[in-house]
Amino acid sequence: MLCAEGDPDPYSRTEEEIAHAEFRLEYSETSGRYEIASFGIDRRKVPVEITGALWRTIRVHETTRMAIELALPFWTHPITMLRAIKSNPHNEIDFYADELPDDDGLLLAALVYRIGQISDEKPAMAVAETLGLKQRTATNWIQRARAAGYMDRVDHEKDLRRIAKTIEPKVAPRQLTPEEVADVIAKHKEARRKARETDGDRRSV
Repeated sequence: MLCAEGDPDPYSRTEEEIAHAEFRLEYSETSGRYEIASFGIDRRKVPVEITGALWRTIRVHETTRMAIELALPFWTHPITMLRAIKSNPHNEIDFYADELPDDDGLLLAALVYRIGQISDEKPAMAVAETLGLKQRTATNWIQRARAAGYMDRVDHEKDLRRIAKTIEPKVAPRQLTPEEVADVIAKHKEARRKARETDGDRRSV
């Protein structure tokens, strides 16, 4: 979210008071993923100038990955939510991928790998984070899923929907207390600060 610098309450802004990213993605048969065909920033009513310095703060790929995730079939939502929950060390969830039947675990790994692939992420890392596996174990699951043909076939939607249904109640959000909401906002702000610092370190290398 891009607002005016020093805005005391950016989350209270209207749509016109927040700058918007406008982009177009195109699926490439050659690369097997969505590629960014165009990307622009419209400042709308935000009193900031779109400069080179500002552009260097825009997380282009992260923004487009979020759009791809939102465009996925709705039934995949519990699976993408699973990764967000598993990736946060403060969250506890009663789901362990190695408790799934063997074929179900491999099907899930194949789907998560493909989502990571089309989103231009590191798909093996996406599998490890979503399923809560060590990287070596995730790589093994990916190899087994590929050997079983799950990476190349698209006729397993019925089974994947069933798997997603078993995950759904485990990732369903519960009503947070006011204290928990404040804690979530504080952690979100801290994560954004660290992300900005990390981006700065990468650009200085």
